[in-house]
Amino acid sequence: MRPPLHPKPMLAEAARSLGLEKIINYGGDGWDYDTVTAFDSHGRTWIMRAARRADVVPLLMRENAILPHLQIGLLTPKPEKFGALENGFPCAAYQFIPATESSAETISAEATHLAKALHRLHTTPKEIWVDHVPSSPSWLDRTREQLEVTAAHVTWPTHILAKWREILDLDQLWASQPVLCHGDLGPPHLLSLDGHLVGMIDFSDMQYAPASVDFGDLLTAFGKEAMLRVLISYAALSGSNLETLLAASYGYRELGPMFTAFHGINVGQPEFIEEGLARALEIFEPR
Repeated sequence: MRPPLHPKPMLAEAARSLGLEKIINYGGDGWDYDTVTAFDSHGRTWIMRAARRADVVPLLMRENAILPHLQIGLLTPKPEKFGALENGFPCAAYQFIPATESSAETISAEATHLAKALHRLHTTPKEIWVDHVPSSPSWLDRTREQLEVTAAHVTWPTHILAKWREILDLDQLWASQPVLCHGDLGPPHLLSLDGHLVGMIDFSDMQYAPASVDFGDLLTAFGKEAMLRVLISYAALSGSNLETLLAASYGYRELGPMFTAFHGINVGQPEFIEEGLARALEIFEPR
């Protein structure tokens, strides 16, 4: 949890304007949001999120439009209160989901449950999200463009750049019909309670992309065994080709450091660029 970027009195004023009178704590939700945890007059716990930067504002607006209609068989945030900070940055509040981040062991044990949730997410009716999640340019074209942007800013080893271009040229890996993906399935965004998977949160990185985007994230975050258990169940549900989806998931994982560096370039955070370079070396030049 990072410290908030907006002044605490400003966050408190916005929370109180939404009927959240008793502040529990302040914090930063990743790099994109400031958060306030607070009680309402009925003693219910809420999380208020406020965009930290101008480029995050449309992501929050997108969540506000889509999440109330999302039904995936897991608890998801349902924004119910909407406002703005004194400086104009928007905020939204949803009721707190009383659970903690998931472990690889939980994901393995709950693989079928997660596979069903991902299948429901990926088959969400298009009318719910089509006006909020861009479908053009394609994921593949966007990714190729992002790779070239990073190549102009980061001193990648030549063989790593060549490998990434080779991966993106494997059209058979990326030929599946794009779906609505979560886009950031790590431990903080998959919530568990008493060993059971109960929730999925933080949909800021939703994108119209191959399903392998979500499985590549699971592979990075939880390891091969957990991801494979989910993938096998998902392939049975969706009718996807297991071998192709597995290969694409590994391909996406290998592209991950490039996405991290691109984000750093995009938001002016050099630490992301450094992290991306370090992860690329870890993947392609393991000790």
